[in-house]
Amino acid sequence: MREGVGALGDRIAGGLLLVVAAVAWWLSHDFTSGFGQTIGPGAFPRLVSVPLGLLSLYLIIHPGVNQRWPERSALFRQLGLLVLLMIYAGLIQPLGFLPTALLTVTLMIRLFGATWRQALPFGGLLTVGLYLLFEFALGMPLPDMPGLNW
Repeated sequence: MREGVGALGDRIAGGLLLVVAAVAWWLSHDFTSGFGQTIGPGAFPRLVSVPLGLLSLYLIIHPGVNQRWPERSALFRQLGLLVLLMIYAGLIQPLGFLPTALLTVTLMIRLFGATWRQALPFGGLLTVGLYLLFEFALGMPLPDMPGLNW
């Protein structure tokens, strides 16, 4: 039985996600934690990279039944999302979590079709919610903005 283009697309996506999972796992070991912290900042990327790697392997081995290739606009949005996440990873240390996450989350919301009027307030709320979740509820320190030490 001949597989369609959709199966090839699923395998390509699975391969790319497997690379992302491996790189996230590898780079998460460089995150340092403060003295006396039981869970360091590298725990979350490792926690996410394991299921991502397993699910991407499943996608490579058993591609889905969707036999159509995504439209060009959907491919550009997906590529834009990957580029945006790479920019986020590069800017989080020098700029800190709050401005980097605000920019990234707002642009992600825009990529999925929201207007600026919708994206800005919800991007701000999501950024603050993520900050509160990681910093206070989970006790995982996030990079501060330059000149701001809380």
